[in-house]
Parts: sequence; structure tokens; C-alpha cells
Amino acid sequence: MSALVLVLALAQEPPKDPEVPKADLQAGYDGGFFVRGKDAKLVLEGLLQVNGVFFEPGAAHESEFVLRRMRLEFSGEFFDRWEFHIEPRFASDGVELEEAWLGFRIDVHSFRFGRMKEPFSFEEMASQRHMDPINFSILNQFVPAEDHGITVIGNFDILEYGLGFYNGTGGDDTTSDKDAALRLVLHPWRGLQFGGAVTAGRQETDVSGEELRTEARVPWATYLPATEIEDERIRLGAEAGLLEGPLAVNAELMRLRQEVNETTVDLTGGYVQASWVLTGEGKSWKGDRTRIWKGVTPDRPFLRDPDLGAWQLVARWSRLDVDRDLTPFVTNNPRRIDSFTFGLAWYANEFVKAKVNYLRTLYDEDVLLAGKTRDNEDALLFQFQIMF
Repeated sequence: MSALVLVLALAQEPPKDPEVPKADLQAGYDGGFFVRGKDAKLVLEGLLQVNGVFFEPGAAHESEFVLRRMRLEFSGEFFDRWEFHIEPRFASDGVELEEAWLGFRIDVHSFRFGRMKEPFSFEEMASQRHMDPINFSILNQFVPAEDHGITVIGNFDILEYGLGFYNGTGGDDTTSDKDAALRLVLHPWRGLQFGGAVTAGRQETDVSGEELRTEARVPWATYLPATEIEDERIRLGAEAGLLEGPLAVNAELMRLRQEVNETTVDLTGGYVQASWVLTGEGKSWKGDRTRIWKGVTPDRPFLRDPDLGAWQLVARWSRLDVDRDLTPFVTNNPRRIDSFTFGLAWYANEFVKAKVNYLRTLYDEDVLLAGKTRDNEDALLFQFQIMF
């Protein structure tokens, strides 16, 4: 009897281990590498840009190659409503935080706290990885960029807004003077948008030795010693843009009024920019809170399909008018600077692109640059970019 019991016991299947529920975890690539769990998502993106700039013989500036940008971007969300973004910038002299903020969403509104872009200027709000020309316009140096503060942004489909309160210095601030910023953008029809922005505040900042630069990123003037920005500072901006298939057009106007050593100084200017994708691909929108333009994704990537990627023509004209009252505080004041950019971009695939720009700068009056008097300047710019 005992032998029979033993045989029956051996014939039975061994007991199974209790099932352990599998983790609800996904990983992949969708405009960035991501890992997604039940209640959280982490996205990793990166950008590397190598630039070359070459000036005509006898120019006041040296030609050079430079590692323009090297960044990793960590962003994510958790528990449906919370979100964050961390963007370190790697440079030859160290690592800095370009952006670092934490926020939460309520319906179409996003509340963010930390270091982030101020809502002002179409050009500044757009992603640097999707810029058509190699460099920003000459106006960009007067536009607020990343700063410490609080921002509320939202998108009601036809209306996009941004509202914030910041240090106004681009970093730490030892005074109680702050800046407020507001940007409103209408999207009335398909790829059409237009809007306006304003920043207002009070600042006391020593700008001695700081440089004013052309679109080729070379200095055309330097603030003299003991020069201070003080009291009220107001920026006004207007913008418009159109995306229609392979065509992209955008334009901006800006006016900056500030007190320089108790003198009211105005800087005004604007630009018009257009691009056309020769191979027919169109640009698209990115973002649900703040709409920005994405770059071109080739329909037939280089070395993946029997084609040569996507090709794009780019052109921009910009102008900066400088107040005569600024003359006592800078080394040069040409009163007006016009810049003309013509370029060609090659998109090998969605990750790799190369660009070449010809840039001509015209000064309304002669300027003294590195001991040489000039009224114009030509430059040839190259850029190689990898992004993910």
C-alpha cells in the first residue's frame, strides 16, 4: 500500500511557484529615449552642435571651430499631473544648468517652478535643435532667456499663453527687483499664428565690459567701465508665423527701453525669416502646452533608403536700430546694423543634419573693430548636428 502511495505521489506534477505579477514597464524611442512605468515616465534627449565660422581675409576677427552646444535633457512626468525638466549644458570650462524646473498640470495649465525660459519671443521659445539658420538673429541677445522664477503656461487650442515672475538677471539676484513677463499667441487657422509679449521690471546691473554681438557672434561694441543698467526696463515684442507644407515663414519686432547710467535708451529691431524644403517634406508642431516648430524628417533618409535625405533653403533679413543716447557708454555705435543670411541645410535623417550659411553684416556708420575701421563684414558658417 505504501508503495502505491509513493508511485502516485511521484506521478503528480511538482508544485508551481506562486505567480509574481510582471512589472508594467516599457522602454523605447519616440522623439527621445523613454522608460515608462505604471505611474511615471522618464525621457532622455541630447544635442551636439559643432560650428565653424570663417571670415574674409583681413577681417577683424579670427576664423575658428567651436563646440557650440553639448547637452543632455532629462524630462518626465509622474502620477499623471507632475512633470519636470533638467537640462545640463557641458562646456570646456565646466557644466551649467540651462534649465531645471518642477511643475504640475491642471487641465490645460502648467505651473512650473525653478529655472526655465521666460515666455517672450518666438525665436527664443523655439527649440535650438530645430533652428533653420545656424545662429539666432541679432535681436536675440536682448531677449530674456532662461531665468529663475515661476511660470504658468497653457494652450486653449486657439490661444496659447505664458505668464511668469523672474529674477530678471538670468541667474541669482541679490536685490528685490524682479521682472514680470506675459506672452499671448493666437492660432486662428492651421499653421498660422501671431501674438505679442511684454516684460517689465526694475534692475540694477553692472554691464561694464559686456559685449554686443552681430549674428556671426562677434562683438561690434563693448560697454565702457562704470556702465550700469538701472531702474525700469521694458521689452515689447510682436511675432507672426506660418507653416504650410514645405514653407515656413516667421517674423518678429522688438523694442527694449532701459535706463543706462540715468539715461533712457531705446533699442528697436526686427527680422523676417523664410525656409523652403526642396524635397517636399513639411514641418510640424511639437508640444501641447507651448507650440514650437519641429525640424524636417526626411521621407527617404540617407543610406537607409536610396536617396539623399532632405534639403532646405533658408533666408533671413534682420535689422537693429541703436539709440544715439547709448553712444557715451559703448566703444562703437553704428546706429543701424543690417544682417542678411542665406543658407542650405541637409537632413541626412531625423538625427543628423548639416548646415551652411553665408552671412553679410552692414553697419550704417563705420565701426572700429580690433584696430580696423569697417562698414561691413562677411562670414561663412558651418554646423554639424546630432540630436536624439
